[in-house]
Amino acid sequence: MSWTKRLLLALPFGIAAVLTVLLLGVDRQHGQRVAGYCFLFGTPWEWLLDPGWFGHVRSRWGMALEVYSLVLWIPAALYSFCIWLIFAGLEMISRRHSNLSAPD
Repeated sequence: MSWTKRLLLALPFGIAAVLTVLLLGVDRQHGQRVAGYCFLFGTPWEWLLDPGWFGHVRSRWGMALEVYSLVLWIPAALYSFCIWLIFAGLEMISRRHSNLSAPD
């Protein structure tokens, strides 16, 4: 696997890591803007990620873990999987094309 493919597969996790660090490090005034970016990152997967997976979480740490996983880290894994599927599909198409064009 080439370095560009590896970087593209790791890119969603890098974005999630940056957004997590920003959320942990910003004050309340700028936190709303960063939270908006986080929800923008996770919104395409909203239909799949139901917040009711974990039941009712009572601890603040558990709620933060649930939010970070549902809004950032699970969507990052899904984005990475979709990028991998695109690469696998393109490779399969290129193999089929090379087999069809090869002389017998």
